Amino acid sequence: MSQEDLEPGVINTAMIMKALEEDRPAGEAGRLAVEDRIVLAEVTSLRLEFLNILMIDHLWMMTSLVKLQLGNNIIEKIEGLDLLVNLKELNLSFNNIETIENLGALVQLEVLTLFQNRIRKLENMETLVNLVIFSIGNNKIEDCNDVIYLRRFPHLRSLNMAGNPCVYNSDKDFRQYVCAFLPRLTYYEYRMITAEEQAVAEESYKAVLEKLMECEEKQRHSKEEAEAHAKELTHHSEAFIENLDGDQLFSAMFESDTHGKALLTIGNTAMDIYNKFYEETMNVTWQLFKEGLEQHESRQEEIRQYNNCVTAAKEQNTVASQQYTEKFLQTKAEIFLEIHNMLKVVEKPADTEEGADEGDYVARMKILSDKFNEDCQRTWYDLMTHEFTLYEQLEEINENFKQNMAGLVSTFTKAAQSFFVEIRNLEAGYNEEMSEVANVYLTNLNTATDSVLPELKQVMVNKEALKNATRRSHECHLHAIDNREDQLLKRIRKWIRDYCDEIMIGEIQRCRKKVTEISHFLDIQKEEFEDLQNLLLNAVASLAPSQGASGEMEEISDYQKAVPEPPQEDGEDVVPADRVPSETFTTDIKSTENVAPADSVPSETFTIDTKSTENVVPADCVPFETFTTDIKSIENVAPADCVPSETLTTAIKSTEASETTNESEKIAGSTSNV
Repeated sequence: MSQEDLEPGVINTAMIMKALEEDRPAGEAGRLAVEDRIVLAEVTSLRLEFLNILMIDHLWMMTSLVKLQLGNNIIEKIEGLDLLVNLKELNLSFNNIETIENLGALVQLEVLTLFQNRIRKLENMETLVNLVIFSIGNNKIEDCNDVIYLRRFPHLRSLNMAGNPCVYNSDKDFRQYVCAFLPRLTYYEYRMITAEEQAVAEESYKAVLEKLMECEEKQRHSKEEAEAHAKELTHHSEAFIENLDGDQLFSAMFESDTHGKALLTIGNTAMDIYNKFYEETMNVTWQLFKEGLEQHESRQEEIRQYNNCVTAAKEQNTVASQQYTEKFLQTKAEIFLEIHNMLKVVEKPADTEEGADEGDYVARMKILSDKFNEDCQRTWYDLMTHEFTLYEQLEEINENFKQNMAGLVSTFTKAAQSFFVEIRNLEAGYNEEMSEVANVYLTNLNTATDSVLPELKQVMVNKEALKNATRRSHECHLHAIDNREDQLLKRIRKWIRDYCDEIMIGEIQRCRKKVTEISHFLDIQKEEFEDLQNLLLNAVASLAPSQGASGEMEEISDYQKAVPEPPQEDGEDVVPADRVPSETFTTDIKSTENVAPADSVPSETFTIDTKSTENVVPADCVPFETFTTDIKSIENVAPADCVPSETLTTAIKSTEASETTNESEKIAGSTSNV
């Protein structure tokens, strides 16, 4: 199917998965890639070309993407790339893009290809400071000065602008123009720029370059000043004294004070009072500013000491934890090595035929298990002890830090409040002096014929109007002072509260994470040990039936319940005893097998009714046993008491009827001996 036959579409998950499957490598690498599940967040390269894609979407989950190829589609807008912060190569050639946009987050981008689109202007690329290769050929760029826009990219080494109107419609040598204004460029249209070309180009545009460099120097200087001012303002904001190093507070008093501004037009006397108030207010404000910087430095020093103390405590805890962990892992390695050695011996038929005792392996395994569990418990206790000791220490340190910081904040707020009180007193004196001057002016105005400004005329209607005007001016000034004081106090109190809460919450989360890490680590070690232990016990148990060691099988079962039961012959059941030695009573009657275990009951009777014949088998632990058997072609073997494990087999052989009497006499003799 050709590209023209495809419906215009949007990038979706199905399209992405299909493209990734098609781009899998061949051979063994491809086979391994098929076995691995594709995780979109881990994909580093994606190629979606010739798919008639109209809109970019569904790429937000591919945050690890480094290379993205979207060429030969019908994309009209650059979008949906904001989360691809690791992208280094982007190909959008042969599309219908008209504007360069939405690339602000791609700060690591090194290769950008926009060949054969509809772009008319180079713009919105300021954040692409790492750009090395840029292809913008066969577009609609008309202004040659767009080349100057590219001077902001210090790492740009390769450029292609062929096929644009600014190239073929220009009366100048465009290659020479590019060489002159982009001196760091190495390749233009994929051809290296020689030193001779560079020298000729710079000489040809020398005058223009000098003016341009002078203008750029001014811009750079202005930019540096703006950055320095922004940095300084940030520092002042962290100290909660922003805009107190100048006359911002004083200006805020008169910003909306129309009546106060009108009173200043009374004459020189009013201006003298105003200037005096300005100087006194600026003096107090500057003292407040310096106090804020000093207190900020004190708080920062307290924070540095706190961080050093906490870091040292955490590092000490980490070293101790590593020592305990390494010690545990060393013991674990020794135990695992011994188990592996036993497993090798058990799995060798030659060794087992020489009379190896399975009970020794089980006993040794129990010793190793106890040792491993004890070491696990001790390691867990040591790690938890150190962790909670650290938590308690940090909790105490955090509380002391909170109190110290609260004291420093309280000191600063009290000092700031005293300065604001002083400013209010200055304002009250200013308002009183200005009221006196205004009253004198109003009195003289009644007897004089001087003209009055319209702003002042509204205030000088009568004494009552003047009084209201001075009162409103006073309230306006106090409102500005109160707002700045409230701003300072609220911000610093919120900061100290949030800062200390963040420390407390962070410590709780750190402790919980550490406890979980310790438990998870030891759980994994226990699982590994149990797997190896079960492997050995199963190997030992598989040897028991072939060597007639049913007692060893019972010992294994009593020791490790989780171990699977050893292989059994068809129709055979093994039932372990709980509190008394296990006994197996087997009666083979015409290929029928019954297994009767003795449990924790002092005495049990097992009755097997076979052809109206009753067998009564008492449990062990009885001083004297009576075995009464009505034998009709049946042979019974009575078990001896107090034996850990013994298999009693009665074989029924109809052809041995002649030997029944002799066998009965043997049984009677055995009974009397017991």
